[in-house]
Amino acid sequence: KLHSEKIQLFETNRPDTPVPQKERILYLDILRGIAILFIFLANIKILSGVYFMSDAQRLSMNTATLDYVLRVLDFLLVDGKFYSVFSILFGIGFAVQYQRMKNDDSVFVPFFMKRMTGLLLIGAIHLFLLWLGDILTLYALLGFLLISFRHLTNKKLLIWAAILLFMPVLHWLTMYFTNTFYPADLAGRFFELAGRILSKESTDGLGSDFSLPAYFSITNFSTWMEINLTMPLMRLSRILMEGRAFKVLGLFLIGIYAGRQILENDLLSNTRLIKKIMWWGLVFGLPMNLLRTWVAFGSENEGAMSDFLEYVLNFLALTPMALAYCAIVALIVTRRKAWLNWFAAIGRTALSNYLFQTIISISFFYGIGLGYAFSYGFSFSVLFVLIVFTLQILFSSLWLRYFRFGPVEWIWRQLTYAKVISLKRSGS
Repeated sequence: KLHSEKIQLFETNRPDTPVPQKERILYLDILRGIAILFIFLANIKILSGVYFMSDAQRLSMNTATLDYVLRVLDFLLVDGKFYSVFSILFGIGFAVQYQRMKNDDSVFVPFFMKRMTGLLLIGAIHLFLLWLGDILTLYALLGFLLISFRHLTNKKLLIWAAILLFMPVLHWLTMYFTNTFYPADLAGRFFELAGRILSKESTDGLGSDFSLPAYFSITNFSTWMEINLTMPLMRLSRILMEGRAFKVLGLFLIGIYAGRQILENDLLSNTRLIKKIMWWGLVFGLPMNLLRTWVAFGSENEGAMSDFLEYVLNFLALTPMALAYCAIVALIVTRRKAWLNWFAAIGRTALSNYLFQTIISISFFYGIGLGYAFSYGFSFSVLFVLIVFTLQILFSSLWLRYFRFGPVEWIWRQLTYAKVISLKRSGS
């Protein structure tokens, strides 16, 4: 009870920080809203089936040329960068919450563990029942581990971040030289289980010839749900193969460092430093991303060398560009915040909007919904994202006029505090 009362006290009292709380939260909300838009754009390739199209299917589209140009631009400017931004934001949020609770471990640790438990529950529902691309479960699991880094000095945070960001390269090299690509075994196990489910229960005429493209054709809801329950095997295989847990944890640590600089050193008012971050991120990150894009789209290399280059370039290209994007948004918010202010409502309801994007996309593209997967090229998927996101801006802005939190944020908050919390605004 004492912990609960102390948490509520720190939650309601604004911390004494160099940067005005309102301005700081506005920047974080705007950046989070922008990240949600581009994460949706990255995810839609999977959700719409575009990622699984054959070259022949892509060339058969009336929009084939535009699709190709947009895919290249997406890979160059979006792919991998905005989940990196979102991971950095998670670390900043960790630092802000810890400071808000006066660095009191007796209050913060149980609070944050409850918070991660709630996020893990929400993420598991998303992962097991809806979509294999869920990021919430991984964030929650790594969040438990993140607690152990809270006392590190800034220098040690950055050292650990660099080590963790490089770990996927070392991990791949270890698998290559020992010839033990163990994540592939998990993927094989998934396809085996999914094939059995189809051959036993499917009414879609797919037999046991399961593939991820065939997954979009399933119209039997119970079969689709049963296969979804095995999907975490595929997700785990992908996470292990990419070494994504290392990368995300490393980005969390960068976020903690950035959060400390925001709270303690007035980072968001230091325009000169923010410009340096932007230019260094672009000068180093953009050429690396151009090379990464050439390897993916223009290079004829295949096999081990191509895979190795992919991992090395991911290490060199993604984080600098993510930091540059964070800096660009900070500069715009400082000078012309009205240009981006409409992202803030999305940022305040980011969890809800992230989950609703999955539900809307499944309803439109999957066989259990309207079944439009593989019907259109990537340019249509981009248009779909822009339409849905515009509607989400309107809905979120209207929702926040009457309610204090997004709907899923409200559930998450109640899971954290283990009590009923009022959703409506006072007097609404």
